[in-house]
Amino acid sequence: MNLTLIAVFSCFFFIGCKKNKHTIEKIDFFSNKQYNYETIGDSLKMAYLDIGNRKDPIILLMHGEPNSSFLYRNIAPKLVKQHFRVIIPDLIGFGYSDKPTNSNIITYLNHTKWLTNFIKQLKLTDIHLFAHDWGGMISLRIVANQPELFQKVAVSYSYLFEGSETIPDSFMGFVNYAQNEPTFSAGNIMDWGSNIKLPDSIKLQYDTPFKSKSDFNAVRKFPSLIPTNKDEKEAIINQELNVKLKNFNKPFITIWGNHNDLMWKGKDSILQQNIPGAKNQTHYNLNANHFIQEDQPEELTQILIDFFSYNN
Repeated sequence: MNLTLIAVFSCFFFIGCKKNKHTIEKIDFFSNKQYNYETIGDSLKMAYLDIGNRKDPIILLMHGEPNSSFLYRNIAPKLVKQHFRVIIPDLIGFGYSDKPTNSNIITYLNHTKWLTNFIKQLKLTDIHLFAHDWGGMISLRIVANQPELFQKVAVSYSYLFEGSETIPDSFMGFVNYAQNEPTFSAGNIMDWGSNIKLPDSIKLQYDTPFKSKSDFNAVRKFPSLIPTNKDEKEAIINQELNVKLKNFNKPFITIWGNHNDLMWKGKDSILQQNIPGAKNQTHYNLNANHFIQEDQPEELTQILIDFFSYNN
């Protein structure tokens, strides 16, 4: 074999190996340079990160109020190293996604539609889902309606409120703060909801997506979207979907913090009792406040790796 043929075969071999090799790209969560954008309806674009090998099993990480995909900066790269493809969208109105200037379209139903469209358009299947807070309250609706899309589900501080639950004064105070406080700060909320003290640089990053008054429409409205009356349209939808969730028999776990938050106390137990896939699973109460991603990123990451990697 002459040197030319050797060079050609070597080139093909190298390119093939390079294409199949599992490479870890350094992800910059502090800018939008590595984000992709998907138009998901109503002329709105949803920003998302898609990292890892496209042939690897999919993990979908969902954030909630008042944050963004930035919440997973200490978690996602480690999941990729375990040979997962990790997809992290910013909900509409948050992070680098579009922020509706018309607050009337910011509804529970629309957020469900937008995320459903996002999953459909990216052709995501066999999803390993971890969803937190509003990310879970939206995702659980999709799990109930389209269980065939999901392989395993883990949720944290997520529940489909039916409007008959007792809403504590502390949460109603937060609703009032979100709607009316002139100095509203996502960074401060993240700090208050974490046991650790967040550095000013991290709080600033959580504040960065919100510049103009209309940028705050979704983050200010989200807390008030939880139904508080059983006759509300969104409450009735959740009542029906909770019935469907009682048929979800794929592996399902809850990951809560151990602080005494009356809004969320016991909701994990209800999910464990009602969802067949939660039976005989290990559920978790971490030494953490509401934002477990900030308080216990390493422990949370290992829980997700173990849960998503093994046959349950």
